[in-house]
Amino acid sequence: MVKSTVLDNGVRVLSAKMPGVRSVSLGVWVGVGSRHDPPNNAGVAHFTEHMLFKGTEKRSALQIAKEIDALGGVLNAQTAKEYTVYYTRVLDEHLDKAADILFDLFLNSQIDEEELDKEKKVVLQEIRMTEDTPDDHVTDLFAEAFFPSSSLGVPILGTEEIVGSFRRENVLEFLSSCYTSSSIVISAVGSLDHDRIVGLVRSWFGHLPRVQQTVPEHIFPERNGGSLVFTKDIEQVHITLGTTGPSMLDERRWTYITLNTMLGGSMSSMLFQEAREKLGLVYSIYSYLSSYKDCGVMAVYAATTPDCLWKTMDVIMQQMSRARNGDFGGANLEDVKEQVKGNLLLARESTTHRMSSLARNMMYYQRDVSDEEIIEKIRKVRYDDIVDLAEEIFQKEKITAVYLGKIGREDVRELGLP
Repeated sequence: MVKSTVLDNGVRVLSAKMPGVRSVSLGVWVGVGSRHDPPNNAGVAHFTEHMLFKGTEKRSALQIAKEIDALGGVLNAQTAKEYTVYYTRVLDEHLDKAADILFDLFLNSQIDEEELDKEKKVVLQEIRMTEDTPDDHVTDLFAEAFFPSSSLGVPILGTEEIVGSFRRENVLEFLSSCYTSSSIVISAVGSLDHDRIVGLVRSWFGHLPRVQQTVPEHIFPERNGGSLVFTKDIEQVHITLGTTGPSMLDERRWTYITLNTMLGGSMSSMLFQEAREKLGLVYSIYSYLSSYKDCGVMAVYAATTPDCLWKTMDVIMQQMSRARNGDFGGANLEDVKEQVKGNLLLARESTTHRMSSLARNMMYYQRDVSDEEIIEKIRKVRYDDIVDLAEEIFQKEKITAVYLGKIGREDVRELGLP
């Protein structure tokens, strides 16, 4: 059972006891991510996440690492488009110590100028690493093409030029304006007691002033589809193409999830079976959903050699056309729904996954969403709903395609989708 407490200053505390485990996953979530970067400081949300690990008055960066290692625990963070999370996972007997480390770095980081200059070099290396990893790079290029003139299209890491210009005041200003009490959610799952978690949180966060987070309104940009080519001397052509997906608040989200599972979400999916197993065109091909508060994308990724590029693209278009016609390669809808349900419930057995689910539900829905409620939504997905959705979104004018590899603009063909 999920328990919830809201401190007087608006900090929300969520917990769920999980029988049969010895661990606790504890996370501090902030409802801001790269989408909320100031226009001239793209990447500052991610850079701030890095800086919070660089030492407090109480601990140096090395001491933070040594102390969590001494517990046999995990300490990490992630910046996403719409949130940032700092989390730890330890044995229940080490919860107090781990919370002390986690909360200390979150609230008391010094943001030292010397450390900041060193960390800029680290993040610049991370940016270059992404650019040298084609599947990651094409994802960023696709987001830029799919979300033009929008912060959703800007890489989470930012650009080399902007990151290289960061100063201490940029991080401090972002922290003061965005890391407010009303934006913070503390989530914990595992072998725990809710009142104990609340006591720990109150002792660390209770002094924060009550400040309401102000997040600017974002407008989803109009798109007209199209193709973009980025020439790079690599062995394969990496492709990402996508169409309209569900927002986190879309009532059809579970219809999208079922369609995605059938199209390219598993080894038995249409894309995997046709492109890899039957024709041997690819090693990697899959579809995925990215959902945000007000919009989303359904995308397909594939990588293949230049001589197999258009055969692969034809396969992708053919599978989309089949879905529009209600042909899902013989997949049984009830089996697919059972697959979706199984994936959900198996993931819930991880304390870290469950901790993340609690926090995201609170940020997007202001409540917990039970497994039973989700299973009921999956159960209600109908065959006709999936076909109607496929007919709506798999339209040539709605699809944006990005190619990265040994290919020129003159090589691009029109998408073969009626």
